[in-house]
Amino acid sequence: MSFKINRVSSNSLGTHYGIFENGTLIHHEFSHSAAEKVFEKLQVGKTLEEALISDPEPKPERVMVRLLKPQVSLTKRQDSKALFTTVTKTEKKIEYDPLVYRQIANLKVNEIVQVTNRKGHRSTIHITNIVKLSWHQLQLLVSGGSTKFEKQHLLYKLYSTKHRINNVLKGLSLSQTESSEVQEYIDIFKANGFSKHTQVNDHITNNNLWGHFPTIRSLNDHGECKEIEGIEPKYFEVVCRILNISGEGGRSLDNFKKY
Repeated sequence: MSFKINRVSSNSLGTHYGIFENGTLIHHEFSHSAAEKVFEKLQVGKTLEEALISDPEPKPERVMVRLLKPQVSLTKRQDSKALFTTVTKTEKKIEYDPLVYRQIANLKVNEIVQVTNRKGHRSTIHITNIVKLSWHQLQLLVSGGSTKFEKQHLLYKLYSTKHRINNVLKGLSLSQTESSEVQEYIDIFKANGFSKHTQVNDHITNNNLWGHFPTIRSLNDHGECKEIEGIEPKYFEVVCRILNISGEGGRSLDNFKKY
């Protein structure tokens, strides 16, 4: 019998690899390495059912070494050398799992996080689909994890549980209410092809929609123009960063108040 591995399809969830027996597809995997493991077992005469049984292997562990303060004998302080006690801490590495990756890809998120890089430059990241985040964005967002999948998995654990005990975010996230209102504001921007905040604000005013934005709305003063309906400066900045647009070069904001 002749076995071969060929790529069968690609989509937003990844690339699928098929195992063929005499030209007929008999099994497929979500990664090439997983397909190779099955292929190798088939090559030595195992049945497909036997080849799909995972081999019991201990998960690799990374050992982190931490030095404690010197432990010095109380009776021989003057002539004894400093003794260091080495403490080992094991941290399990998160291996890539195609099934978990699919779960991560299917999780819907609506989170806006403001992050700062090493040079102090601030940026805003809108998380909607974890697997679509770039490596650079994951590095800015997540503390922990050394691979892209590990960082994705840490974010998935954070957003898939109701009680966020272990917060891995390095940035400051808006509340769910703030994120939802900013998202609706941005949706109006995109749906109508607007390029300026004033267009969005006028649209909301003309359609009596400010009741949808009780958290982010404000009455803004621009010199002679007083109490103009709009959004607070901090949310104005968030929208500009997400859409990668400027402040339009209009009149500067002198004051604002919530309503």
